[in-house]
Amino acid sequence: MFHSSISVPLFLPQSLYISIIDISVFVTLPSHNPFVVVVLRESPLVDQTFPSAWKYALIYLDEPIFREIIKYISDWRVLDWQRVTMDVEMKEEEKEEKYEEGFGFEMAETPMSQGAEARIFHSLYLGKPSVVKQRFAKKYRHSTLDERLNKHRVRAEVKGIMKAKQVGVETPALYMVDGERNEIVMERVEGCTAKEWIEKTRKEKNEQEFKESLSSFGVLLGTNVGKLHAASVVHGDLTTSNVLLRDGDPARIVLIDFGLSSQMKITAEEKGVDLYVLERAIASTHHDSQDLFLAILQGYEKSAGNGAKGALEKLDEVRLRGRKRDMIG
Repeated sequence: MFHSSISVPLFLPQSLYISIIDISVFVTLPSHNPFVVVVLRESPLVDQTFPSAWKYALIYLDEPIFREIIKYISDWRVLDWQRVTMDVEMKEEEKEEKYEEGFGFEMAETPMSQGAEARIFHSLYLGKPSVVKQRFAKKYRHSTLDERLNKHRVRAEVKGIMKAKQVGVETPALYMVDGERNEIVMERVEGCTAKEWIEKTRKEKNEQEFKESLSSFGVLLGTNVGKLHAASVVHGDLTTSNVLLRDGDPARIVLIDFGLSSQMKITAEEKGVDLYVLERAIASTHHDSQDLFLAILQGYEKSAGNGAKGALEKLDEVRLRGRKRDMIG
């Protein structure tokens, strides 16, 4: 921890000054210190608050002090240690090349979708249609904790996808993993989500046909979840949005988003919670969905092996806890 005294040039944006204060690192800045040019890369603070000229910011810091501070600010990069003057020309940062020319990889500049944890980009990998799942930093979390969580979830997702394939549960093919950027390049599964298919089928078929289609789909989905649990894998985020149907076919289920998955020493409680998450997700997304979850349990019981009974008993216990919480508020 440095002495709590800081002098900020008048031209430095106040919001950038605040970002220094937030990390609780303070420095004494003698007037003779040289300028150091720094850039905030891929930061919502820059993109949303500053005009393009403020992609560069000048701060009075000497080299040893800045090297200490840089450890606490993950999205800052030192561009130049040279002395510069007040009239330094602000230039746009040159776009960093992620891969060597001729590698055979192209990625869209804007995401096709974004969730709470990651952005999804269309891409081409060696001529194959693919997607890039890019986990981004959360500014409200400490940078070290955030980096560890993102790397842990990338590893969990890769391990979950591979383990699922081993036990006969279809998942996207993995093409490449970039551990530094927390990116996964994987197969682009053409089709729709189970959520979209359910609501589309509801509109297109009569009540009896809809129930029959839903029942067949539910048994197959439950069979896939049972295979995972029998192999000591808990998905962690089972929803109808995380189930893809290849080419829109309900018989060709592809499970995605294994970032919250866990493996190895899985308890009946964890399996029960996994099922409960799926039940609540279905109930909150699809009305009149009781028959769907009953069909899921039928398929689950047949494929989950010896652990099915214990998992279903724990599901009942978790349900009771959930109802009690809803009653108390």
